[in-house]
Amino acid sequence: MLPDGMPGCVNNECGMLNCKPTEICEVTPGGGAICKDISCTQDVQCPASQYCNGTICVDDACVPGTTTCTGNELYACNANGAGTTAQFTCGSTSYYMSVCTDPGMGDASCPCEDDWDCPPDTACEVGQCVGTGKPATCTLPPVPFSQVLPKKEIQWGGTGVTPNNVAVNAPFAGSAQVSMTPLVVNLDDDNGDGLINELDFPEIVFTTYHSTLADEDGVVRAIHGGGPNKGKDYFANAGTNVWHEGDPLNKAWVNTQGIANSTGSLAAGDLDNDGVPEIVMPTEVVSGVSTGGVAILDNKGDIIVQSAVNQLPSAGYNVPAITLANVDGKGFAEIIVGRFVFTLGKDPVTNKLVFVDRFAGTLTVNGNNGQGAISCVANLVGDNKQEIVAGSTVYRFPTPPAGVEKRADCAAGDMSAFCLGQLEVVWDAQAVNGAAKVPNTQREGFCAVADILGADEAAAPGPGNAPDGKPEVILVSRGYLAIYNGETGTQRRFTNLNAGDNGGAPNVDDFDGDGFPEIGTAFGTRYMMIDLQATAASCPAWPTAISDAAANTNPARAPGAACTTDAECSAGAVCNTAKGACVCLHNGWMRITEDDSSRVTASSVFDFNGDGAAEVIYNDECWFRIYDGTTSEVLFKEHSPSRTRTENPVIADVDNDGNAEIVFCSNNDSSSCSVGYNYPNGIAVWGDTSDTWVPARRIWNQHAYHVTNVLESGAIPPLEPENWKTYNGREYNTYRSNPRSFGVAPDLQVSGIQMSSPDAACGQLSTKLDITVEIRNDGDVRVGPGVVVAFYGEWMNGTPNEALYADAAQTPLTAVLGTSLEPGQSILVTVSYDAMNNSPGTLPEKVRVVVDAANQERECIEDNNTLEAMVAPGEVQPDLRIDVGVASDGSCPSPTVSATVYNDGSAPASNILVRFYAGDPNQGGTPVHEETIAGPLDPGQSVMLTSKMSNFPPNLLVLIYAIVDPQNTVQECNDGNNKDEANGKVVCGIN
Repeated sequence: MLPDGMPGCVNNECGMLNCKPTEICEVTPGGGAICKDISCTQDVQCPASQYCNGTICVDDACVPGTTTCTGNELYACNANGAGTTAQFTCGSTSYYMSVCTDPGMGDASCPCEDDWDCPPDTACEVGQCVGTGKPATCTLPPVPFSQVLPKKEIQWGGTGVTPNNVAVNAPFAGSAQVSMTPLVVNLDDDNGDGLINELDFPEIVFTTYHSTLADEDGVVRAIHGGGPNKGKDYFANAGTNVWHEGDPLNKAWVNTQGIANSTGSLAAGDLDNDGVPEIVMPTEVVSGVSTGGVAILDNKGDIIVQSAVNQLPSAGYNVPAITLANVDGKGFAEIIVGRFVFTLGKDPVTNKLVFVDRFAGTLTVNGNNGQGAISCVANLVGDNKQEIVAGSTVYRFPTPPAGVEKRADCAAGDMSAFCLGQLEVVWDAQAVNGAAKVPNTQREGFCAVADILGADEAAAPGPGNAPDGKPEVILVSRGYLAIYNGETGTQRRFTNLNAGDNGGAPNVDDFDGDGFPEIGTAFGTRYMMIDLQATAASCPAWPTAISDAAANTNPARAPGAACTTDAECSAGAVCNTAKGACVCLHNGWMRITEDDSSRVTASSVFDFNGDGAAEVIYNDECWFRIYDGTTSEVLFKEHSPSRTRTENPVIADVDNDGNAEIVFCSNNDSSSCSVGYNYPNGIAVWGDTSDTWVPARRIWNQHAYHVTNVLESGAIPPLEPENWKTYNGREYNTYRSNPRSFGVAPDLQVSGIQMSSPDAACGQLSTKLDITVEIRNDGDVRVGPGVVVAFYGEWMNGTPNEALYADAAQTPLTAVLGTSLEPGQSILVTVSYDAMNNSPGTLPEKVRVVVDAANQERECIEDNNTLEAMVAPGEVQPDLRIDVGVASDGSCPSPTVSATVYNDGSAPASNILVRFYAGDPNQGGTPVHEETIAGPLDPGQSVMLTSKMSNFPPNLLVLIYAIVDPQNTVQECNDGNNKDEANGKVVCGIN
């Protein structure tokens, strides 16, 4: 009864209600209060900002996915927001200090330079350790390589000999012959975050020549390895005439404009620590004009600086290879060519790189082997600085006098090595061992550095004499294999390989899966895998080189059969647990090849199928071959003619799809090949179409590549970790190879489906649908662009049950992922559907979504790729949308960007978070600002923001993105329209 004594209704108040423990009092929009049921048994029954504690829904204790530091331990908020869980402890065993760092935006991390700085079972991505810190659970057993043979993904260049040897649809097309080691490195920013790193698609960099001029007029080129322009040209440098992407393909040029040594080896890396890689090339040798020098290109192919002519001797440097390293452990990286070191600085006016000084080794040993020179850099003596290996001589960079930074600062008459421009000799193998052991003809040679001997260096390495954590210098020298103690230069092996003169640059890796490194090299008539482990009765030597057409007449090896332990194998054999099979400790072999021209080509090795034994990739004058590293079986063979120089194929993830690819060169300007040379010339990329090959790094930056010499971002480490050491359980004891990965796989799932009609309010449906799906990778390795998502419909009574069509022509409705998807990440994909495209003419009763519909990914779980949802109007909900306008640099260093947030739904929304990013958040873009719209924002209303980016990266050209409701705290009918990008990039504070 009301106060006036008349009967009537009175709104309930919470104090008047006696809600149950599984209920909560809630005030209704029209007034009054009700007891709302909040009971639950699982999180999905609760709002996005709450979790189920087993009985009722309660507010999240933390924002899911955010991270914090407790000491040096990284904690992450659980996916349901119920609390935090320790992930792993930060700490690097290399020279980099990794300490848990918390900027305060829920994005604490363990910083890193590369994987070797991260805890086990994590990886370094863009300077942060990511992963669970727990052993991979999404794994697959190895597949025999014969079942996953390569297919060509890219062919750049000509289709055959004259007149078909010009590059097809390429600039400066007449220069299309390639006979050098290609590079793989990221050169441009693909995701708009202003950074060039491993989140972008790599480029392939190489040099071409025209006619038969294999020493001069070289054109330096880059093509895209992945992304929407995969295989297309990025730039072409013909000296001062540079073609850039977007220029007409028929831009005029003269074939003598190129200035690169056309078959010398390039190198790439960030020389000046500005986050942008440079490309270093040896310049051409022109008789009577120049014996060669060095030039530096920027990441777009333009010349930054070129050295003076005659910087290299006329002898021993006909096909020089560039090596990059920070030899003094400070400042900019140095450029090493044979026994010469070029130092760099910045012009104080232009802020561009300039050459400062040139230092030379005082001995005449250069590091060539008939062609070259090729040098190696490593910390051999344990002083945290790099030594330079040039043949059988090791140098160090001299220490400058106090107060001296460059030679021009030296006092008159200063006779120190630095002021004289001389490298200091650490050891000279001939002086250490005598001319009888190191004759003049074997002072030169191609090098590698790895730990291949045990503590007893005179004895064969093996289970009782394992590698001792100390480096050896390995030389292939005029037909000999020479091995020296890395610290002292004492000779430990000097073997005539009886394969003729010269020999290619050595590879070091575990070819056969026995847990010990072997050496690979090529000669004029054979490829050799040199196994230093001892032979045994069951594992004899193979003295006969095997031809492709003949049966193997060498004595049989009998290591044993299937195994789980070494004890199950024959004497002289061990168990390869990755393969579950016994393998001999000694598996040396030789294969007949054809290289009558240079006789110094190199190879690459990589364990493509993750079975513990590496495959060998080699290209001679006629064939591109892949050998089984254990048995020498020819697994794959393809015509690929070459005049041959010092080149080798390279292995890298060129398209950022989570699988390795092979990149190699070919040329057909000479008749070197005995079986013909009317085959394509240029650059070819081969991969596995079933995506079974294991992951590889997204970089290969120089001929003397050995993993730890370069970060995956392209940076040159100031203090390079020694490649023969173990870091947090990771091993990199290889040379001219990439790290191993054993059987990790992706696991793609459709984790959610939303449906709404673009021409109807939330809670209503028309004959049109916007279908938004969340695609998640719950595996342990990234998947690349190109994954297909397909959409199907089922009508009343199951008839019809068919693909949804995108148009009246009945094109199946699909979406294709345009970016890589890292482990643990998800992405929203939206497609539009019109019911008139299918014969019923009405919306289906059910929608089914299938990810990886083309079955191109090999996943650890294949039966969870499908999700179904009923087509229903849904609830009355908001539908937030953001439209980002123009970014302005007027307020730099914190630029402003305009954005409008709309509510296209049928219910109001409050406390709306808007987060801005530098770069696409789906490709690793970083948060730079956020603000909250208090609301309520009613249906049909909009709010305009003019936001100042509070944490904007300086000196970077950035495309700003924004997401409204990035943490999904507002329940919407369509989350697929919550992201947008600015109309143009912006840069603040450029120097």
